[in-house]
Amino acid sequence: MEMIKAIILDFDGVVVESQGIKNQAFRDLFSDYPQYLNQIMSYHLAHNAVSRYVKFEYIVTHILGEMYDEDRAKEIAARFSGLVRQRIIECSYVEGAEELVEYFSSKVPLYIASVTPQEELEAIIRARQLKRYFKGLYGTPWDKCEVVREVMLKEGVNPNAVVYVGDSKEDYKVAQETGVLFIGRINEEPFDNLAVPAYKDLFGIKAHLQRMMDGDQS
Repeated sequence: MEMIKAIILDFDGVVVESQGIKNQAFRDLFSDYPQYLNQIMSYHLAHNAVSRYVKFEYIVTHILGEMYDEDRAKEIAARFSGLVRQRIIECSYVEGAEELVEYFSSKVPLYIASVTPQEELEAIIRARQLKRYFKGLYGTPWDKCEVVREVMLKEGVNPNAVVYVGDSKEDYKVAQETGVLFIGRINEEPFDNLAVPAYKDLFGIKAHLQRMMDGDQS
């Protein structure tokens, strides 16, 4: 196996325990539509790797059956950001995340790939004083597959020299599509029936990455 030359981390549910915050924000955002809430949440939870803007448009037009224009888009986006930004700045880290980024940032380039809007992602990273650890931060409008390919291009490396760490099967599909190695953080969605290493916290992922760096593929 080729030496690991870049690590890409999903943000929500991998670096910070923010997935529940965003789930609640979707419930709060559409609380005026209780008759559609189960359908809305089912759609949201089934599309973890999809931008919130895409979700808003789909929910309003296909589930609520209402008009979705620029004003409505801005209003919903602003309300959602108001519900989540400060709470994500203040929420706890995934156990072991601080130790992982501090350890590996001096050894290999670290990147963030998130569906959080770029400006909001950068603001959260700055507020949590994490920026110094990462060579690049990529949020919406970047697609996660585009991020992985951009990192490979920037670092001049092959797919088997890149590890992608995610907490959903959609993240796993990103790794499959781009050919990079994958490690799962077991969060709300187990990686059942997938032949991938997966851990409940980032201490386990850190140890696994260390073994990979040492040439142990187990």
